[in-house]
Amino acid sequence: MELSALDNDGNAVDWWFMYKLSGKSKTKEGGKIKGLTGAEYVYFDSSEGSTAKLVEAKDLVTKNGALPNTLDPLFAPPGPQTERLGFFFYNDEDPLSGKTNSSLGHTKGVLAYDFGTDTAFWLVQSTPKFPQSKSEYEFPDTGLPNAQTLLCVTLKNCDESKRIANQMFAAHQPNVYYASPTPADLVHAPNDPRLMLMEGHVVTGDTPVANSIPFYSKANTKFMSIAKNKYWGLDFYNDLVGPTLHENLDVETWIHYAMPPSLQSDKVHTVVDMQGVDLNPLGYDITWPENDDHAKLAISALSEDQHYICVGDINFTLSMRKRSGGTVAFQCEPLYQSLSSVLVGVSTHLKTGSHAANQQIALKNGKPTSDPAVQVTAAALNSGNLAPTPKPRKQAGRSTARGKPVKKVAKRPVAKKKKRK
Repeated sequence: MELSALDNDGNAVDWWFMYKLSGKSKTKEGGKIKGLTGAEYVYFDSSEGSTAKLVEAKDLVTKNGALPNTLDPLFAPPGPQTERLGFFFYNDEDPLSGKTNSSLGHTKGVLAYDFGTDTAFWLVQSTPKFPQSKSEYEFPDTGLPNAQTLLCVTLKNCDESKRIANQMFAAHQPNVYYASPTPADLVHAPNDPRLMLMEGHVVTGDTPVANSIPFYSKANTKFMSIAKNKYWGLDFYNDLVGPTLHENLDVETWIHYAMPPSLQSDKVHTVVDMQGVDLNPLGYDITWPENDDHAKLAISALSEDQHYICVGDINFTLSMRKRSGGTVAFQCEPLYQSLSSVLVGVSTHLKTGSHAANQQIALKNGKPTSDPAVQVTAAALNSGNLAPTPKPRKQAGRSTARGKPVKKVAKRPVAKKKKRK
């Protein structure tokens, strides 16, 4: 079975990004928006040209478009075409049990791979309780009131899915609540991280882990997965993402708890919290405040020479220091320009002439900095083992790394696919 990120018309693309609108959005003047449901979204994919921008799709996430097009193949009835297909759904808010798992990662998404075609994709998204069903595509009503961010990447091959799963096993530590039957290619590979995650396992112990790994799309676009586990103890954006990218960051996340200070631990860069989204620069009179935004989005400051986009799992709050999770960083200038134009609060980060501002200038000019805290990036990347050696596994449902019972991950039943209304 061929797997790929699919666009709104069902065509294969290298990657796509969507920003689902908040169902509570209003006009810039505070007026109601007629017909708005929260299922609408603005969209961008890899096929767009250098002058393209985010556009509002004609589709809805509840019915059609890139998201269901991409996930629909995973709901195919079991048969010869699925024998070498593997995938798992993960979300800290399990839609099947209705329970929230706060001990595992604050992560949400889908990793899928088919060994018969050597194809795979990774969906990183922020919507709780999604995917909602085991037998058909279904977007939860609970995901409509708040805005959400989603990124789907067609991976170079199945080996890339293994590299990602290896990092997830150690750093993201996802709550896998539903998985496909074991694909034929993994039956005799008990230590493959994909199979271990499918069975509900994560790395044992409480060793701090924080790392970044590059991975590649089918078209050889470079992405970087940056992640940490809950034992690392520092701030994700201030102490890992920003220093790893050597960037000032603007972040738009779910802000309902205390936030960290803005100055990064390298004493050079800063993280600035955005105040919401205004789509008027794109031609749509739609706005929503940060309180109605469940996004996990970060972008480089406008003043930076290189512009990164980060889509992931973690909020810019102090409470996230005790949760595992990550983000995917990549570069696409037209998408970056669209996002920087709609985020409310984008500004220059440091006061001209300040010590930190001068340090930034020195770094950009290739001069060494006298501040030893700049070495935080190397320390972060060396704090955990990217490829941990797993301990001998017991049967799923019998034990966990912490010695507590784990629910058995749901497996896909043999059932006919229903038509989506």
